[in-house]
Amino acid sequence: MAVPDVGLLKYCETERQKEVVQAFADGGSLRAAARSLGVTRQTAQDVVRLVRKRAVAAGYSPDAQMNTPFPEGISLKRISQRRRADGELLDYWQIGEPGKEQQEALLREFCAGLASSLAPSPSTPAPPVDTDQMLSAIVIGDGHLGMLAFGEETLGEDFNIEIATADLRAAIDYLVHCAPASSEGLLVNVGDFLHMDDTSNKTPASGHALDVDLSHHRLMRIAGVLLRYAIDKMLTKFATVRVVNAAGNHDPHSARALSMFLEGIYENHARVIVEPTKGKFYFLEFGNNLIGITHGDRIPANRLAGMMTQHAAEAWGRTKYRRWWVGHIHHKRFQEMEMGCSIESFNTLAAGDAWHASMGYSAERGIEMITLHKEFGQVGRTNASLALVRAFAGGELAA
Repeated sequence: MAVPDVGLLKYCETERQKEVVQAFADGGSLRAAARSLGVTRQTAQDVVRLVRKRAVAAGYSPDAQMNTPFPEGISLKRISQRRRADGELLDYWQIGEPGKEQQEALLREFCAGLASSLAPSPSTPAPPVDTDQMLSAIVIGDGHLGMLAFGEETLGEDFNIEIATADLRAAIDYLVHCAPASSEGLLVNVGDFLHMDDTSNKTPASGHALDVDLSHHRLMRIAGVLLRYAIDKMLTKFATVRVVNAAGNHDPHSARALSMFLEGIYENHARVIVEPTKGKFYFLEFGNNLIGITHGDRIPANRLAGMMTQHAAEAWGRTKYRRWWVGHIHHKRFQEMEMGCSIESFNTLAAGDAWHASMGYSAERGIEMITLHKEFGQVGRTNASLALVRAFAGGELAA
């Protein structure tokens, strides 16, 4: 049963809500409040219930002995209690968390700090290109930067941030070296670029413990610098560079932060387009080509084709060559769907961790670049195994 409380006035957002709450406090009942305002009792009850819900979220509810509101920007996450065996309440405590607006503000503050010592990239003249009819896409399979693996434990190779950084830089160098000088370059991260999303060192959804090599803060900085290296390298070969940074199941929030960081770095660069990381799905159109990009952790392959026809219907009608690029499984798979599109997953440069090794999972390690023509679809592909990438970095291949 609702109890009159003038303390709820603080949580009213409109003048009408204040009138109802004040009338409730003055009249002592919802019926009296409704009568004085000329509204129904149900209307008065709905208003009080809405305001009370907002107050509880802020940590205020005298009925439940919650008399100390949370600071601004913090909302109630849960209440824990300690009781005797007979059920008598001994103690309780409130646990808060940043509200959605506060989380957004903290994320932007984090990105500002990440970029504080990195000057924005100035716009530079485009290199000479051979054609404006082609796009070359460098597709980074699940990078898992920050993951730690011991070869003796996994029956594979050691893996840490130094190895991951060296391999990815070498891979970018090799693929840009091989790429045709064309009008557009596309840098695609299909998700799980980072192994962990925060300082808990657990996967966000399932809570699986992760073997990590460094702090999350340091990882974010290294990842931002590494993506900037890739973009700047691609700018030496392509007139424009577009970046798609998909969110994975390991890094749903950090992927968004990295995109915001890159948006700030390249804000004044006319040749770089950073697609914001908002949802799970991206659609890009290039001539007769329609490209869908997602991590692939929440939707089976047999539903992706239908989703493309539904959410990119107009682009579907304009194009002939339709493809999905996905990650998540770390294996190379290609499936041509009857509906008129293909679904392709990619290998990763990362070694397997202890969990994957214990489950018997393994796959080839490598990276790919796919070249598309506006009229003819795919016209080229460069497959670079990890061994080839390292040979190129070591000067073992002819330039």
